[in-house]
Amino acid sequence: MKNYFRDFIQDSKHDARAFAQNRSALMVANLLLLPWFLVIVTGRNLEAWQPLAVVFGVMFAYWFFTRQRVSELLPVRQPIIESALALALVLAWMLFRIGQYANVYELPQLSVAAIPDVFETIAPKLIEMVILPLALWLALRYRPRELGIRIAWRAWIPALAPMAALIFLGLHNNKPGEWWDSLIYFFLGAGLPEEFLFRGLLQARLEALLKNPAWALYLAAFVFGASHLPINLSGARPDNWLSAFESAFTFQLSVGFALGYAFYRVRNLAPLMVLHTLIDAAP
Repeated sequence: MKNYFRDFIQDSKHDARAFAQNRSALMVANLLLLPWFLVIVTGRNLEAWQPLAVVFGVMFAYWFFTRQRVSELLPVRQPIIESALALALVLAWMLFRIGQYANVYELPQLSVAAIPDVFETIAPKLIEMVILPLALWLALRYRPRELGIRIAWRAWIPALAPMAALIFLGLHNNKPGEWWDSLIYFFLGAGLPEEFLFRGLLQARLEALLKNPAWALYLAAFVFGASHLPINLSGARPDNWLSAFESAFTFQLSVGFALGYAFYRVRNLAPLMVLHTLIDAAP
């Protein structure tokens, strides 16, 4: 037991020193926290501590359980082309959402059991963020495990504590039956498609392109936050449109960053899809 605590303290000191000496990591940390600081000190968001606890709780759990592990680099054959392709898929989704919310076209409304928006959200996302890109990258002769699609029980260990906390929060805030429906909806409409596109494809390609994990992680998270602007703006009041940007570049960007850090540590999308689902469904 003494050796365990001694190793933990040594790992903490070593990683804190490495972080303090990494200019990129310090800059990224400032960029990540600055929007939160602004919304808190201006009084626009006085309930920021719970989402921040979720974000840093996920990051701490993954650091704690993987702190002595060397992060694996995923193979990327054409970083520029593949990064552009992943970004094009994100842009296509944003334009699709803008057209939908601007009433340029209407999609059929269909609910399956108690799951809403099957044609408005779930089917388009699965096609645009999973089926199409998976087919493209398999055609480029990538193996599924090279895209983060893996079966490895060890990758679930860091996720267990955050999952337990989020399940407790979800059961506290929701009726069990309704929450189960929300879990299915958010898994198919957010957790599965968004983790595959933003973490499995975009982040890994930015890492290979930029040769800097901190900036790649932040830029992937920034794009993830920005991709939520169409839906955020559609739900914002005309006199409070700024809230759409605040949500995108505080909570949604930070969640993307935390999940991106988790993916950087374990390179397995499956537990991240479940974590993402629980984060969306717990409130």
